[in-house]
Amino acid sequence: MSPFLPHADVVQATLAYLALPVTGDPVEDEVRLARATDYEPMFMTDCSGLIFPWLEDPDRSDASWLMMSMETPEGVWSRRVSRRLSVWGDEDGFPVRTEADYERLIAVADSIDQRKREVRAYFRRWRERVGANGVIVIGHPHVTWAGYQVSQRNLIFHQHDYPDAFHRTMAAITRAALSVFDIAMEEGIDFMSESCSGLEMTSPSGFDRVDVPYLKALADFTHERGGLFWYHNCGLTRDLIQSGRFHSFDADVIETLAPPPEGDNDLGEARRSLAPAICTKGNLSLMLLRDGTPDQVAHATRGMVDAVRGFRHIHSTADAVLTGTPAENFLAFLRTAREAAAA
Repeated sequence: MSPFLPHADVVQATLAYLALPVTGDPVEDEVRLARATDYEPMFMTDCSGLIFPWLEDPDRSDASWLMMSMETPEGVWSRRVSRRLSVWGDEDGFPVRTEADYERLIAVADSIDQRKREVRAYFRRWRERVGANGVIVIGHPHVTWAGYQVSQRNLIFHQHDYPDAFHRTMAAITRAALSVFDIAMEEGIDFMSESCSGLEMTSPSGFDRVDVPYLKALADFTHERGGLFWYHNCGLTRDLIQSGRFHSFDADVIETLAPPPEGDNDLGEARRSLAPAICTKGNLSLMLLRDGTPDQVAHATRGMVDAVRGFRHIHSTADAVLTGTPAENFLAFLRTAREAAAA
């Protein structure tokens, strides 16, 4: 049992509900909550931010705009992000807009070896901070999203308009990700990972053509070094699972098998369609967890446990636990999952 990245406010509210002390340190607080409620905490590090190390420029930032810069082989690259909307609400905050921007992105990705010392120190701090108190999963490099440097809406247009630059960028991000993976495994990070779009943003043939080659390259590299590979897809994945496409890159763990309305999966059907050797994770609706009653959460959790009996499955949520999720609901999930799985 391991809820996916519960927001700090959920962890703190649940600790307070249980009359346990809150430190304000998100790692320490979740370790304390996990021990009190008997679940395995999972922490996720950065990856794309290590490949593309944007830094805030405080002298040019203000209350409305976050100004950021990054050194490239061709000089300083700058971007402006709305503090109110973030890049997800204001696409102008994404740095890659033109074909020339891809060349800069490639140059930064190919300079990853110059930052190996900082990358190693970053993962070492994470392992020392968590210790043996939880599992650490590396953040997704997001190869087919150009490392999170292109807006989701522009991805398909850029693939069409700048195919050579786009594919060379994916290759460069893959090279950089493998360098980061290598260091992360050496520093004791438990899982390497990647994420890509469900069928709300791609097609089955697009998944085959664009995503699978990079997923397989990342997974193969991980396995050759004795590591474990974690695949995250929180979108519409039913047809990808039923067609066998999720077997093509040999993931050790697959999440989130999201149900409606977040996704389109029936957990029992999905679990029976995947190879027994794969460990699945997830499925509990985030909106139900936030907006339902404790009884509704407990009922859905029991259904999740029953649907995967006899299979390898980590009882978890359909993505990161939403801010504002009530402590009573969070505890209903944790306690019911533990009790029902032991029954």
